[in-house]
Amino acid sequence: MSLGKSFLNYFKIGNYVTWRRLSSDEDQYYDEFYGIIVEIIEYADGVRPVCYARILENKSGETFYVVLSCLTKVETN
Repeated sequence: MSLGKSFLNYFKIGNYVTWRRLSSDEDQYYDEFYGIIVEIIEYADGVRPVCYARILENKSGETFYVVLSCLTKVETN
């Protein structure tokens, strides 16, 4: 089984999601990001397949690649 494959049916392109990354700031443990999934990728390199999302982050407009199992869907109206 690939890393993140069990989440393939849960996430879709256009979902609003959040994820955390360890912080380089000594005063906080992690940085939290919000963004929209623009692509879901299944990558198999022969060692261990990985399912991840390309996400457009809200504040910076940067693109992040995050394993699906590290994402949390944000419920919107």
